[in-house]
Amino acid sequence: MLASTVMGLLNLRSNAWLTGVFLVIEIVAIFAVSLLGFAHTTQSPAVLVKPSLGTSGIGLIAVVAGLAVALFVVQGFSTAVYLAEEMREPRRTVARTVFWTLGISAVVILVPVVAITLAVPDAAALAGVDVTALVTGWSSSTVGAAISLCIAAAIVNAVIVMVIQNSRVLYASARDQAWPAPVNGAMSVVSERFGAPWVATLVVGLSEAVLCFVPVETLSGVTGVAVVALYLSVAAAALAARRAAHRKPHVWRMPAWPVVPVLAVAALAYVLVEQSALDLGITAGVLAVSALYWCGYLRRRPGRWVVTVPRD
Repeated sequence: MLASTVMGLLNLRSNAWLTGVFLVIEIVAIFAVSLLGFAHTTQSPAVLVKPSLGTSGIGLIAVVAGLAVALFVVQGFSTAVYLAEEMREPRRTVARTVFWTLGISAVVILVPVVAITLAVPDAAALAGVDVTALVTGWSSSTVGAAISLCIAAAIVNAVIVMVIQNSRVLYASARDQAWPAPVNGAMSVVSERFGAPWVATLVVGLSEAVLCFVPVETLSGVTGVAVVALYLSVAAAALAARRAAHRKPHVWRMPAWPVVPVLAVAALAYVLVEQSALDLGITAGVLAVSALYWCGYLRRRPGRWVVTVPRD
């Protein structure tokens, strides 16, 4: 976590090269796991259509309820939005990057998942699957160790990206005067050499390093709920996005509107209901503190939190 924070202090071009190298390693590992999985198939393809864990089947409702964590798996496609101000021609580049990343990531995720699902000894093994152990059984301990290192590289790669993304969010909030003046001044400092908001990066990285000591089940649960709440908010906002006040700018128009946001709101609302009380309580607490801060501080100061839209 700390090493990734140091990488986040560099400019985006340097990080792009580094994350690109890690991405190649990830793709090689995914190709290897997929190839080994399909070469050692033991299950019928029917299990992909009628999934089960042991003797109990898995219905559509159960799949929808599990979307909280599943959504986080593909969450990276939206990162381009946070880096729009540091891209060339962002109005075209961001949308193109988001859709291409979402499409490619779907393939990259689904192919090895299908391979592993068909290659496990029985469906019940999927509940606590150990990819390294499976690869070792299919090949050798050397290949299994190599895949473990590739998985570690993928995690480091994701951490670097998240540090860069979240530091830009914190920087933008300070630039838009969302905090008291001393905090705004510190968080909006940008390195002259690397062009990175280094104070915001350090705050984000060190805070996330502390979170490494929180139980992983709590982190994954709260993160899943937060991601669902985020998508639910976006879907709800999309329902109101075609009002007259928002029709003047030339923007991308969602096909088949409002079918997609309506279905998303319904599905995500159900997903939230199915999450644990602890995860919902922590997320609600964060939102409550944020709401109190807005009501007690920002709302009374019209000059604060004025969102700016930089020119191209």
